[in-house]
Amino acid sequence: MAEFRISSDEELIDLRKMAAALAESQGWAREDISIWDNRRGEVIVTVDDALLRPTEPDPLHRPRHTPGDVHRACEHLRREEPSLRRVDFPVLRRETTRFFSAGWTVADVLYALTHRPDQVAWPQSPEFRGTEWLRRRLAAWRTPDGDIRPSRSQEESQLRVISRAGLPMEIGLPEDTELSQRPVARPETARSAADDARRLMQQNSRTTSDSLTHRERTSTHIRRSEGPQ
Repeated sequence: MAEFRISSDEELIDLRKMAAALAESQGWAREDISIWDNRRGEVIVTVDDALLRPTEPDPLHRPRHTPGDVHRACEHLRREEPSLRRVDFPVLRRETTRFFSAGWTVADVLYALTHRPDQVAWPQSPEFRGTEWLRRRLAAWRTPDGDIRPSRSQEESQLRVISRAGLPMEIGLPEDTELSQRPVARPETARSAADDARRLMQQNSRTTSDSLTHRERTSTHIRRSEGPQ
C-alpha cells in the first residue's frame, strides 16, 4: 500500500477535492483509493500497490498501425481463426490493413470474422472458409460508400462516453413507461456528452477512404524499436 499526504497553509483550499482531482488525473477510480483526514490538517491518500505498477498493453486490444504490427496481427489472426487457414497471408494482410489503419484491434477483427454488425454470428461450417468468405465478412463492416464502420470496441467506447454523463430518463421511452428514481444528468449535459461521443467517433472510428490512404502512407515511415525503451 502506497500513501501520500497533502497539506496547505491556505485554509480556503479544499484538500480532499484536490486529492480526488490528483487521483483522477492518474486514472485511478475513486473506489480503488482511500482519502481521509488526520488530526494535523492533512489529507492522506492511500493507493493499492497494484495501481502503481505499470501494465503492459493487451496485444489483442491495442491498435496496430505500423507494418510490423499489422504483420504480427495477421499472424495471430491466422492462428486463432480456422476459416483463414486457406487464405494466403498476403491476401489476409491486404484485406485487413485498412481496418487496422482505422483503429481496429486484433480482437475487433476476430469479432468481425465471427459476427455481423448486428451481432448475428456468421456460419462456422467448413464451406464458409477461404478468401471470398473473408472478403464477404469484412465487407459487411463497411458502409455503402466503402468507409470502415466503427468496430465493436469503438462502439463500446462511444457508449461509455455517453453513460458517464447519463441520459434524460424520457429519451426513447413511451410516455406511459414507469421511470426509475436514479439520478441522471441534465438534458444539456447529456447533449454535451453525445456531442463528445460523436466527435470521438469522427476522429477515431468512422474512417473514410481518403483518411485511410493518408494513414497508410504515414505508417510506412513509422519504425518502432522492438527492444525495451
